[in-house]
Amino acid sequence: MATDPLPHFNAMPVVIRGEHYPSQRAAAAALGVTQSAVSRMLTNRGHLEGCGLRKYGAPGNQNNARPLTVGPMTFPSRKKAAEALGITRNQIERWVSKRATPSQREMLIAAVMRLSMASGGGRR
Repeated sequence: MATDPLPHFNAMPVVIRGEHYPSQRAAAAALGVTQSAVSRMLTNRGHLEGCGLRKYGAPGNQNNARPLTVGPMTFPSRKKAAEALGITRNQIERWVSKRATPSQREMLIAAVMRLSMASGGGRR
């Protein structure tokens, strides 16, 4: 049983997948989620069985993703390209837009070249 060092005087014990916790705070800490996530799930769903397992809700419209090709590399979406290149989605949007400056395009090409070299795509 997970324990809270000093549970709040108004703490309500909770049970998640058979594990007893003295409070929502203790359950949240043990599951790696926030206390508000535990409280929200209890309020919205009426149970805590899925708490800390996966993300609830729609994952986004996967059909709306358009492939992005930069030089020799193709990414399934701009989001995946930004993650692979280690930049933000806003940066990738600016760097591939029609109004991108020459320096922004150079930064994009440099980021793709770094990724290509890191993944072993470069010459040896």
